[in-house]
Amino acid sequence: MNDSVNTIVNKLQEGTSLIKFNPDGSRNEGFFYICPKLNTLCYNPSTKRFQNSTIEYPLKDCEVRPGLRSDTWLKILRSGKIREQQDDLAFSILHNRGRKSLDLLANDTETRHIWIKGLEKLIEDSIGKPYTTITDRWLEGLFNEADRDRNGLLCKREVQILLSEKLNVRLTPEEFEQYFEQSTLSTAKRRGQLRVEEFITFYQMLTYRPELMHIIHTYSESCELCTCNRNPTIANICPRWQVIESSLVSMVPVISCLPFAQPFGPASTISSVTGNYMTIEEVKEFMLNEQKQSLTLTQVAELIKKFDPSTEGKECIELGVDGLREMLLSEENQLMKPEHRNTIYQDMTKPITHYWINTSHNTYLCANQVVGDCTGESYVQALKRGCRSVELDLHDGADGHPVVRHAFTFIKDADLREILNQIKQFAFCESPYPLFLNLENHCSIMQQKIVAIFLIDIFGPSIYTAEEANSCTVWPSPEQLKGRIIIRGRVTLKSLMSVNFSDEDESFDHDVSVVCKELAVLVACQNTTFKGFQVAKKHKHTQSSSLAESKALTYIEHNALNLILHNQNFITRVYPAAYRQDSSNVETLSLWNTGVQMVALNFQTGDVSMSLNHGRFSDNKQCGYILKPAILREKNTTFSPNSCFSAYLLAQRRPIKLELCIISAQHIPKRNQRDSAPVSPFVKVKIFGVRCDQNEQKTLTISNNGLNPIWNHLMQFSICIPELCLLRFTVKDNDKSNTDLGQYSIPFLSMQSGYRHIRLLDIYNNPTTATLFVNVKIINTDNAT
Repeated sequence: MNDSVNTIVNKLQEGTSLIKFNPDGSRNEGFFYICPKLNTLCYNPSTKRFQNSTIEYPLKDCEVRPGLRSDTWLKILRSGKIREQQDDLAFSILHNRGRKSLDLLANDTETRHIWIKGLEKLIEDSIGKPYTTITDRWLEGLFNEADRDRNGLLCKREVQILLSEKLNVRLTPEEFEQYFEQSTLSTAKRRGQLRVEEFITFYQMLTYRPELMHIIHTYSESCELCTCNRNPTIANICPRWQVIESSLVSMVPVISCLPFAQPFGPASTISSVTGNYMTIEEVKEFMLNEQKQSLTLTQVAELIKKFDPSTEGKECIELGVDGLREMLLSEENQLMKPEHRNTIYQDMTKPITHYWINTSHNTYLCANQVVGDCTGESYVQALKRGCRSVELDLHDGADGHPVVRHAFTFIKDADLREILNQIKQFAFCESPYPLFLNLENHCSIMQQKIVAIFLIDIFGPSIYTAEEANSCTVWPSPEQLKGRIIIRGRVTLKSLMSVNFSDEDESFDHDVSVVCKELAVLVACQNTTFKGFQVAKKHKHTQSSSLAESKALTYIEHNALNLILHNQNFITRVYPAAYRQDSSNVETLSLWNTGVQMVALNFQTGDVSMSLNHGRFSDNKQCGYILKPAILREKNTTFSPNSCFSAYLLAQRRPIKLELCIISAQHIPKRNQRDSAPVSPFVKVKIFGVRCDQNEQKTLTISNNGLNPIWNHLMQFSICIPELCLLRFTVKDNDKSNTDLGQYSIPFLSMQSGYRHIRLLDIYNNPTTATLFVNVKIINTDNAT
């Protein structure tokens, strides 16, 4: 951090009195400050700094938002308890995945500026650093939580409890003492206590990676495998902690014979043991053979200088195990190809019907379908996750202004204008491509006119109108519609009232037989009842259908090819069944495999469908549009996702072979914060795709080790249609319910070959500190283009 940023952060540590507003408009003055040790924002309802009632918010879970832009601020603004002119004094700190907020008012603009800039920097540091830096910050935070008396020291008993309760490391007192005595922490030994940096060093000894040392041994042509910095693994010191399966023992034949009496520790140099590093030529060979990257010696030298932390490594241009770990944990060596993650690389000039579109169902909800809140913040969170189609259920408001309402439930209404304003602010924050507003219209004619006024007033010329849409014969491309708002809804004018609409179409409301002209001219994508594929052939390209989950699955089972051909020209939206009152989601893959553009999901739910949706749309820079593969776009396609032996496959395809080795994992989280028992993890890999590709395999269980389990388990898969295939990795605990501990989904064609780390996500697709280390080999990839 430069001096100016340091000055700002120092001021945040000193703290400031700010006015906190509550949703009902009441206010109270409190004291806010940053605790750098815990990496938290601290709030005390009193204006005095040190009180027992202090509330702490981890910075990594926070988001700062300037101005009067949160749900709470908008409600208070509407009530008249704050003025728009105070926007330059206001800001919000969102937490709990954006569901809650601290809504604050500063005394002057300078104070507000200091807090916004300082928090943005600290939050960026919390989540935007390299993985190893994040890990050190995480360990420092755990240390400070355990440091009850705040003296910067933990006794050995406190360290042992911290390792057991927070880090999945359960050792007997004898085992702990044996490991501690073998360390190079001479000062800590004399003191009998550890400082934070000594604790991190000690933890790094426990998490030594023999599987990385094996890579160095393989390429350095050493006659025996030595440990980096002479560190043994925890399995060597504590035999009952056997974390290396029999399949790996042959890989590391010398580890169990290491002399533990000699001192060891991370402070030792990489040259202290023969064969403990790779030369520049050996790194070049490793990158070519394993990572499939052809680099010059100059480029390899730059890699070594970038990643090897030791002075000797940089001077001798040699890569030790610490440097190898840093390199393999870097962003460019993650499982997903960097160009897929960081760039919009796909052709965005095809008609919009040729893309899968990231779509939300009942976007206004933040819990289940019956109780909870209806909020604009739910739209903000969906848009920030790349959503490109949101839903609004419009009803008459009691005060004459339309509201967003989930009818016949206990969920409170939300003001439509507030929600539209929030959508406008974040519509294109993650993607420049068009945003669909799916209107389910239950308003009277009078309030429909107000809806039209709101839309024009808020979105103005960015609305893609019915006149523009009707002037084309096919849908324009996402590139042509950049920055546009596309309104999707039913248009039922008086001249069409004799039409017999289907009761199965959720978008038709018999109580609303007429759509006012002012609103109709804004609807570019007309929701039309689906009456079969032959009738649909006569539709205009602007006509779109909403299908219930059960009806869509019936078409997939019996008319898959017709559905694929239909979706080449028309937009189809599929929504969850009515029985899903718990906000569970429809199965996505079969719908995507038949070209359905909009698979509407409950974004607030953490389930397999949302994991796959996150994986699918993390591709193409998370812009919310993924170009469907050619087999779903070709006019003469004969492809059917239900057939394993179709003529198409036999004539044009040979299966691709995927060899996937699940090597190890690091820092697997506990089942929950209250559970003190260590986890016994295993890994399940499941292939999602066409029927002939679907498969799953799992590793053995490693008992009582969430710290650094090693499986070295080889899996083999045969894949016919890789462009429709996603892989899902799940780390589970071998308890009664096989609790999910971390997960990650990725499109098959976005995977890199070689040694890769996967940063595991929680059930809501937020990153955790856990990683999974794998080796990927893809054979016959020329057939996957």
